[in-house]
Amino acid sequence: MKQTLFLLFAITIGLPAWAQVQVGSPMGDVAGELKGLERRYTTAQIFGDVKTLEEILDDTFIDTDEQGHQLDKAGFISAVKNGDRKILSISLSQLKIRSFLYAAVVAGRITQKGTVSMKPVPEIGSFTDVFAMINGNWRLVASHRSAPPAAPAAANPAPASPAVKK
Repeated sequence: MKQTLFLLFAITIGLPAWAQVQVGSPMGDVAGELKGLERRYTTAQIFGDVKTLEEILDDTFIDTDEQGHQLDKAGFISAVKNGDRKILSISLSQLKIRSFLYAAVVAGRITQKGTVSMKPVPEIGSFTDVFAMINGNWRLVASHRSAPPAAPAAANPAPASPAVKK
C-alpha cells in the first residue's frame, strides 16, 4: 500500500516536470523560432510583404494598437498593403518569451517609426504577441501594443509675479 501511494505521489509530482522537459524536445528551440518569427513579422510590415504576413498570421488574428483600435487578419493585411499602416522601422528589445505546450507569449519593448491613417505611431512602447502551435507551425494569433502615457500638461500654471515698485 505504501509503495502504491509513493508511486502515485511520484507520478503526480514528476509528471509536470516531465511534460515541461518534453515541450522543448520535440519542438526544438522554441525561443529561437519565436524570435525568428518576430523578425519576419516586423520585416514584413516594413516592406509590405503580404505573403509573409499571410503565412505568420493565423486566420483568427487580432491586432490591438496603441489607441485600442482592433483589426482582424484581413484588415491588418489590407492596411499594410494599401499604405494605411506604413511602418518605416521597428526595433524590439527586452524580449521575454514564455512557451507552453501549444501556446507562447512574446513580450518586450518596441521602438518604431511610421504612420497609421497618416498619424504618427508612438515611437516607444511595449508589445505582447501571442502565438499558437497550429498544425505543427507557430502562428501569431494576437498582437497588442501600448504606449507610455503622455506627460500631463501643466494644469493652471502659476501666474507671473507682479512687478514690485520701489
